[in-house]
Amino acid sequence: MANTALYDSLPPEVLQALWHSSLYGIAAINNQGFVIAVNPTFERCTGISQAEALGWTEDDFNLALLATPVRECKRVEVAVEGLHALYYLRVRAGATPQNSIAVKLQHIAEVLREPLASIYGFTELLLTQDYDKQTRTDLTSTLLNQVELMSNLINEQLDVRKINK
Repeated sequence: MANTALYDSLPPEVLQALWHSSLYGIAAINNQGFVIAVNPTFERCTGISQAEALGWTEDDFNLALLATPVRECKRVEVAVEGLHALYYLRVRAGATPQNSIAVKLQHIAEVLREPLASIYGFTELLLTQDYDKQTRTDLTSTLLNQVELMSNLINEQLDVRKINK
C-alpha cells in the first residue's frame, strides 16, 4: 500500500498539478459509488466530459467506458476519507473516442441479453412443466422481476439524449 502520509504532506497546488498533468486518465468514485471527479486527461482519452460523468454510478461509468478507446483500465481501492476507488485509464495509441450510436447500441444489446435470457428460460419452464402453486408463484415472481429489470435497463440505456452524446 502506498504511503498516504507522503501525500498528506503535499501542498494542495502540487496535488492539483499532478491531477491536471497526469499521463493517465483518472476518475474518482466516492464511498456511495458515484463518480465525483475526472481529470482532463480522462476527458481527452475517453471523450467523456466531467459534466457528463459526474453523478454516474460505478456501473454506468463502466458501461460508458465500453464505448471508448481505452486500452487499459485499472481500478484501485483507496482508503481516503470520502473516496472509495480511483480508476486509471490509458488510451490506445492513435485512437480517438468512439461515441458512435452503433457502438453504444452494441453495448446496450449486450447488457440486455442477460435478463432476456432469464425471461425466455422462465417462460419456457412455466409453459412446459407442471408445478405446484407455490413453485409457479415463485417462478412467475422471478419472471416479473426480470421484466422489471429489463424495462429499467431499456429506460436508462436507450434514452435518446444519452445515445446522441
